[in-house]
Amino acid sequence: MNDPASRGKRLASRYAALQLAAAAAVAVGAAVMSGAPAARAALAGGVVVATGNLLFGWLLFAPGAAAAPRIARAMWAGQGLKWLWVVTAVWLALGVMTLSPLPFLLGMLAAQAGFWVGIAFLR
Repeated sequence: MNDPASRGKRLASRYAALQLAAAAAVAVGAAVMSGAPAARAALAGGVVVATGNLLFGWLLFAPGAAAAPRIARAMWAGQGLKWLWVVTAVWLALGVMTLSPLPFLLGMLAAQAGFWVGIAFLR
């Protein structure tokens, strides 16, 4: 269980967990300030970002130790799938499910901030 692919996937999962924790903190604040619908919207925003980064990480690390062109293809595939997911999920959340936009975007922002904290502290 020490191969590069599994290590990378575990790291991506830890980043996603940190992102969800940051979004959950914002969701608690949103629940206190505006109620349960705002908390659900904030948590949904965090789930969108964390899921997108998890998809990217899993695809990026899937080849394991491989040649640079294969890693580059995995990176581009991961980025493309992540952005397809994010755009579709934001459309569904704001257009179809009509979640509250401000808490949703704050949850997305908190999840992204969780990623940046992870860069500083996770290895």
